Amino acid sequence: MASYMIEQHLQMIKLYYQNECSLMRTLPVLRPFYDRRDGPSKSTLQRLVAKFETTGSVTNLPTPVRQRIAISEEDIAAVRVSVQENPRQSIPRRAQELGRSQTLTWRILHRDFGLHPYKIKLTQELKRIEEEDVSLALILPL
Repeated sequence: MASYMIEQHLQMIKLYYQNECSLMRTLPVLRPFYDRRDGPSKSTLQRLVAKFETTGSVTNLPTPVRQRIAISEEDIAAVRVSVQENPRQSIPRRAQELGRSQTLTWRILHRDFGLHPYKIKLTQELKRIEEEDVSLALILPL
């Protein structure tokens, strides 16, 4: 899909209303202004008209950007105390107790304290050594 300038959008809207709000009449009128492949399609014109009728404008609305919550010194201190009290506590449990989000708690642990998540995996089953084998190993030199 081609990206059109605002002037081109205005031209399309004007021609649409001049041709009695008919898409089928507007498209042939627009052809001389554009190359064969660069002209607007029916769906493009429909979306543009719908946008103009709902917002009253043909410009693109800015995409909202979600702002991150700033990490305060109080948050860092609270997490530090929590880690000192119980270093083996999970991040979800720690975040719930502190009343902060898991993401905020994870960022503090990762960025400020340099801690990284890991999982202990059992790679080999450990077997019990018989008492006799242990006593023999202590008596006999290797």
